[in-house]
Amino acid sequence: MTALRLLGLLAGLLATSRAGSAPLVDIVGGRKARRQEFPFLASIQTQGRHFCGGALIHPGFILTAASCFQSRNTGTATVVLGAYNLRRRERSRQTFSIRSISENGYDPQENLNDVLLLQLDRQANLTSSTVAVVPLPPQNATVEAGTNCQVAGWGAQHHRGRLSRVPRVVNVTVTPSDQCRPNNVCTGVLTRRGGICQGDGGTPLVCNGLAHGVASWSRGPCGRGPDFFARVALFRDWIDSVINQPVGCAPA
Repeated sequence: MTALRLLGLLAGLLATSRAGSAPLVDIVGGRKARRQEFPFLASIQTQGRHFCGGALIHPGFILTAASCFQSRNTGTATVVLGAYNLRRRERSRQTFSIRSISENGYDPQENLNDVLLLQLDRQANLTSSTVAVVPLPPQNATVEAGTNCQVAGWGAQHHRGRLSRVPRVVNVTVTPSDQCRPNNVCTGVLTRRGGICQGDGGTPLVCNGLAHGVASWSRGPCGRGPDFFARVALFRDWIDSVINQPVGCAPA
């Protein structure tokens, strides 16, 4: 496939606008992730039920989407690391309550700044295989159109389906910047249905080993994209300022 045709197909996936959106949960298409393939992946739960994803970016902090908690109380939520099969008791799991949250001007009407930092009640025990930190891009870094990335999460493979027992991963392609928005990284799947859907907000978009995006919203039918991710590189300095606060200073 020529680069010109690739860009044409990607452009066909998108029509920029403010667009209404729904919370995200499902990974549509793709394949079952291998055990320990995404050791930074977090399952955010209420009463033992997964409702959003997230990424461990520091032993004490999870990066997720602010939209995940629009109608939920963080006081009743838990964060699970080291999980694979959500329907089994696994010795690799570490479960945390949320000590505090930090957001940065989230605008639900415009779907802007959809990032949230969850401070865990204690630091995670990092292991070489089941629990690890994912690195972030530097401030204002960009990811080029045509870049192949991955997004993984627990969830149904179709709208209103049951949550998957294990995470699924789908390969996606970054769309041209003029077919997205400056505050987002946008992706699509060219050859078939695939991507994110209702309920899996907050799961990371990983490009070249870095968490460049946080799943925020999707346009069009489930799995047909384009998918919009909050652009993490715009918030790197803010993220560092929260993580590096002196002990005892609670985030706002």
